[in-house]
Amino acid sequence: MKRNQLADFGSCILLVLLSIGPMCSDASYHGCGHANYNGYFNTSIGHHRCRSGSDSKWVNHGNGLKNQRRAKDSVINRNTVSSMTQSWTFPATFDVTVTPAIADGAIYFPAWDGMLYALNEKTGELLWRTNLLAVANASYSTGARATPTIWGRVLLIGLQGPASVVSVDRSSGAIMWISPTLDDSPYAVITTSGTVYDGYMYVGISSLQEVFTCCTFQGSFLKISASDGSVVWRTLMVPPNSNYTGVAVWGSSPAIDRERGLVYIATGNNYDLPDSVEACEAERLQNATISPDTCQDPRNHVDSMLALNIDDGAIAWSRRLEAYDVWRLECQLSPDAPGCPDILGQDYDFGEAPMLIYLDRSSSTYGKQTDNVTCIAVAGQKSGVVWALDCDTGSIVWSTAAGPGGTLGGAIWGSCTDGERVYTNIANNERRNFTLAPSNETTNGGGWVGMDAATGEVLWTTAEPSGGYAFGPLSVSDGVVFATSYTSSGDVYALDGLTGAILWHGTTGAGIYGGVSISRDCIFVGNGYEFLSLPTYNGTGVFAFCLKDGD
Repeated sequence: MKRNQLADFGSCILLVLLSIGPMCSDASYHGCGHANYNGYFNTSIGHHRCRSGSDSKWVNHGNGLKNQRRAKDSVINRNTVSSMTQSWTFPATFDVTVTPAIADGAIYFPAWDGMLYALNEKTGELLWRTNLLAVANASYSTGARATPTIWGRVLLIGLQGPASVVSVDRSSGAIMWISPTLDDSPYAVITTSGTVYDGYMYVGISSLQEVFTCCTFQGSFLKISASDGSVVWRTLMVPPNSNYTGVAVWGSSPAIDRERGLVYIATGNNYDLPDSVEACEAERLQNATISPDTCQDPRNHVDSMLALNIDDGAIAWSRRLEAYDVWRLECQLSPDAPGCPDILGQDYDFGEAPMLIYLDRSSSTYGKQTDNVTCIAVAGQKSGVVWALDCDTGSIVWSTAAGPGGTLGGAIWGSCTDGERVYTNIANNERRNFTLAPSNETTNGGGWVGMDAATGEVLWTTAEPSGGYAFGPLSVSDGVVFATSYTSSGDVYALDGLTGAILWHGTTGAGIYGGVSISRDCIFVGNGYEFLSLPTYNGTGVFAFCLKDGD
């Protein structure tokens, strides 16, 4: 039994190239000077002051511990968003696919040529740039491709090979330290934008072994010191010392509940399984015995949502949401290649971590499906299904098929929430029929979906207007949802969170693969992605769209 090959080689390549503190006065901060790390290149236009109390912050991909991609202090809302205009453009030297970080009047982002940039938030003026390739010594590295995490006076950013975290002085771009290699298997990378809590960074490890060479990588999740990168604990996502491989921790930012003492993540597909397990799975699927799946070791946390104890990394609960999913590129292209499984999975992993939502008991929909659960962990899967699990037990509170799945989504890279509604993208890279619920209209392009947070009911679906793909993660500010399109015009849309109606539209001139960050009165977004061949778009820069003065 073999799965059909994808017609487009580029869509396979893209998948594996994907699949991202204290205040300044805190006396516990170390290494505040500007001493250069040996061997790195830095161009500093001038130190910019690191100060507390800034109006605007976007601290990592998920913008905070809850990973909600929500701006709470912005004045961008339904009444003001229509006045937004392009304020400035910065010509980055290569593609920018991250959500830019914001703090203290500056924005920070890496480009795919290894450069890490700091710009003036209001003018787009270059403050400094640092070449991460000087310390990213893996031959396959592109420097970094995750949103930097802001912690006091530094940026913490994972490398796209080797799997290390780098600390960078925010005022000058000087590299302060590099962590030990967190996974020394070939082609290990960091694509998560880590979350910092109480002086420690929580970060996942992913891999490019799906495309280059297979299979030794075993996915893991780590807690490291934010001060020096030393490892506190590491938790494997597969049985140790076994032939289970893969299960990367890919995208967005881990969510943390301080009172529960738990960190929430989601995982990817297997690359390979032990021969005996493959044989068992083949028999199970051929006999249509879909569930329960008793073939696999329960420690194989494939395509799962998990909660881990922040003190020791022990798994509090794990919910597997795809029974079998062994996938790698060579087997997609040549199913009869040596070592490929008889049954190829659908590659329906999670490209994003869960968001934490604390349900409002006074809501008209609270209790309809929640059984009085007050906290849910919500994540979208590349299958197109959005899952809400009980934060305490991992039991399924609701699940919604928001749209069609695909090897590149489905939902990917980051949903967002305002606490009342959940918003997700549907990339629809395989151009399947996509019904725009609750209507009967359809599209074969991408789109965006709004759901009730308490029940998962689909409230609206908005198609990408030109029929393009919708790969970028969503962001929300006071009832306005920002979405991006992978189209030649590089579209940015502001949607009404209540209805999905388009309130505003801007363009950047090249396909957008990332999402927007939101300040008090502006949004920031980069464009370009040359690793996608359906089609390829060369990045032209980073863009600021701002409210007109007085709005």
